[in-house]
Amino acid sequence: MRAMDSVTRRAFTTRAAIAASAASYARIRGANDSIGIGVIGLGNISRGHLQEFTQRPDSRITAVCDIYAPRLDAGVTQTGARGYRRFEDLIHDPDVDAVIICTPDHWHAPMAIAAMRAGKDVDVEKPMSLTISEAREMVRTARETRRILAVDSEHMAHGIWEPARSLVQAGLLGKILWSQTSRSRNSREPPFNYAIDESASPDNLDWEAFLGSAPKRPFSKERFFRWRRYRDYSGGIATDLYYHHVTPLIHVLGREFPIRAVSAGGNYGTPESVMEVPDVFVIALDFPSRHTLVCSGSLQNSVELPIVVRGREANIHFGGNHLRPDYLTLVPEEPYVEGFRERVEASGLAGLGEWVEERRPVRRTAFAALPERRKRQLVAGLLADPRWKDRYEEDASTHPEITRRGDARDSYFQAVFEEREAARSVRPSLRIKAPPTQSFRHYFLESIRTRKPAPLDGELGYRSQVAVSLAVEAHRRNKAMAFDLESEEVREL
Repeated sequence: MRAMDSVTRRAFTTRAAIAASAASYARIRGANDSIGIGVIGLGNISRGHLQEFTQRPDSRITAVCDIYAPRLDAGVTQTGARGYRRFEDLIHDPDVDAVIICTPDHWHAPMAIAAMRAGKDVDVEKPMSLTISEAREMVRTARETRRILAVDSEHMAHGIWEPARSLVQAGLLGKILWSQTSRSRNSREPPFNYAIDESASPDNLDWEAFLGSAPKRPFSKERFFRWRRYRDYSGGIATDLYYHHVTPLIHVLGREFPIRAVSAGGNYGTPESVMEVPDVFVIALDFPSRHTLVCSGSLQNSVELPIVVRGREANIHFGGNHLRPDYLTLVPEEPYVEGFRERVEASGLAGLGEWVEERRPVRRTAFAALPERRKRQLVAGLLADPRWKDRYEEDASTHPEITRRGDARDSYFQAVFEEREAARSVRPSLRIKAPPTQSFRHYFLESIRTRKPAPLDGELGYRSQVAVSLAVEAHRRNKAMAFDLESEEVREL
């Protein structure tokens, strides 16, 4: 039974009582108010949270929680905050305004939902949850309680995605066709080879609390410290890494739910006896507006695909740092080079970057020497473009001889085709540098004060969870999987 199943079966209070409870915690915050932060889970991923929230003047760590006693003791010593073994105690601490959840994936939803119902704003580490149904319930609870729900990802805090989204929304790429991204790693050790504390035992580690609603198993230090290797608690590379990378493209391309997923890959370098989740994984996602997103990678090879969004008329190439690109370049497709710069200027977005020109050799067209049939074909193609048609009609009004077969017509179109090829030999592209950005934690605190969504809010997080979880399910079932937009349910195709 999954974690969300037990949550949805609990007897929660009525909606009115929930709203009243949430309101009792809410207060209007000024710019100088310090926000009390409670951190659940004190493993590796929590280090950045603890460091930033203790150093910022507008926040303070008021409570920490972990089921493993040595981690809890270290967290209390580092922060001076109150320490809790049970997350339920932390979320009801009146000095906790917001909760950061840094636990294994199968605990994200139960803890986030309980915290929101207790009136706390929530920042949950990626992925949003372990399953699609859990993510759906988290969004429903956030709407119901009017709490901030954020999914922590430094990738989405990066500033490059907003100009990219603007270019797409302005129609400068034409019809969006497909996009690609990836994430890969390599090391001599097996993937997710986190250090195991040999002193861990049932005496200092609450094993039942770790399992939660996951299948019951005997105490295992391997499963506790290296939980990302196991299907009970993780989707592997898809939920750990791909979530970071599909999310920006889903945002840039219109924040749609994927409606179909297929997957390929497997345990090609790591035996399933060591890691249950695949070490090579390729996914393809289809969206309602008829475009496909491909994400691929490996935990045993570090070569990655460049990040590209492909349209009928132009493409966006992201360059520099693969995790958080330094810049993007909008590049026209060959048939749409003419007038490209004018279209971008007309959109009002040219000021976001600077123009770069690529010059190539001019291709010659021996128009006069071509067969008459081929001449007619080329002229028909040229005059299908309104700009050349208007020019031709204007020229023909003063030089009617170019409308008739003969040397004058051949010379005219020979010159026009040469002019067009000269124009096409210069390919302009718009290069936009990534704007300055803050950390995701900064944006989360800003959301608490303003009540505006974080860069990766629950609504976007839900769409990304559907993407990665649908792909994981497709691989496990060896089927194409669909997501129904009306029922928000998953089915096999």
